[in-house]
Amino acid sequence: MATYNLKYNKDDSVIRHIIVGLLADLNSKLSFWRQISNDERAIVDVPFFYAVAGDENFIKDNFLFSNANGISCEPNGEFADGNYDKVPRGIVNLTSFAVDPSKLINKRNLGNYTMMNSQGLMEGYVAEFEIIPVVIGVDIEILLSSQLDMFKVTESIVKNMYKANFYHVDAGHLEDGTYRISSEYMMPDDYTQERPIEYGFDNKENHKITFSLEINSFIPSFDFEEDIYTKFTRSVYSNGVCGNYGDPNLVTLNPSEIYDGDIPNPLTYCDSDDNIWTWNTESQSWIKTGYDAEFDMNGLGTLLSTNSQLLRTSKRRKNSNRIFKFTNTTDQPAGTMDKDKPLFGDATDVTSADLPFKE
Repeated sequence: MATYNLKYNKDDSVIRHIIVGLLADLNSKLSFWRQISNDERAIVDVPFFYAVAGDENFIKDNFLFSNANGISCEPNGEFADGNYDKVPRGIVNLTSFAVDPSKLINKRNLGNYTMMNSQGLMEGYVAEFEIIPVVIGVDIEILLSSQLDMFKVTESIVKNMYKANFYHVDAGHLEDGTYRISSEYMMPDDYTQERPIEYGFDNKENHKITFSLEINSFIPSFDFEEDIYTKFTRSVYSNGVCGNYGDPNLVTLNPSEIYDGDIPNPLTYCDSDDNIWTWNTESQSWIKTGYDAEFDMNGLGTLLSTNSQLLRTSKRRKNSNRIFKFTNTTDQPAGTMDKDKPLFGDATDVTSADLPFKE
């Protein structure tokens, strides 16, 4: 099974995608060097995790004992006995979420999105959507084992991440539509450095670097055009078909499936509006040949079967419809220098094969 079409409950949470994108961006940028010996030098990555918390039994079950109330409280052999949190590491914690109304723009924007069709293939569509700007506040805490590492990480932040950073994430659900959104954040000017002075027997203190970030992003509100499922009924005769499909080419009324490969020639179809269609074997399509309000069904031969089915008739506008062509209205004689030609947007015609907006 392919991996792109797997569906999860977390797919349609835009806020979660923005946070995951931040974690991935921080993971790829922050690291520092450590001198192991006179001839050996290693790079130390600083992984970032989202803040999670659990009760004592949860921690014991997953990190220390196979059973918190086990016989003699024996530790599980798969885990070490003790606290072994990874250091260095960064912790990201969501602290605020707000909509920024000062950045709102016109609702009638056109955006691209992709959706998986009934055959399991991804198709591109275009729809109107509203960009809702949001500001997400997070607190970041980086735990380190020494004051020297604290200095090195601070310098690495300033060198590699100061000041503007941006990233892109793919959000949305396969059945509604997936889309790409961009986010940006700016590193602060001040960094709080904490180093433990006093230790107790039960304390496990770490050197820390703490700072806050504001992520500027947006949540798109698409005006998805819904798919319509219509019940179609057809009666199959030995020499033709009648039903309420309307234009049979729009619903791919395939004669080879109806007659199991043995297609009558000629083959006639009469729709509910009394239009007469004939199957063309060369073009493999139905051609409208006339109109008969008093069409006699007996001319279609013997009735073989009558059945109904639900078919999806999509109103979504495909991305391929957005075909624009820009041309200059004024023809320039041969040899005209570029500086003498009109600029883009000056005396131009814009044509479209199919307008992508509602007419």
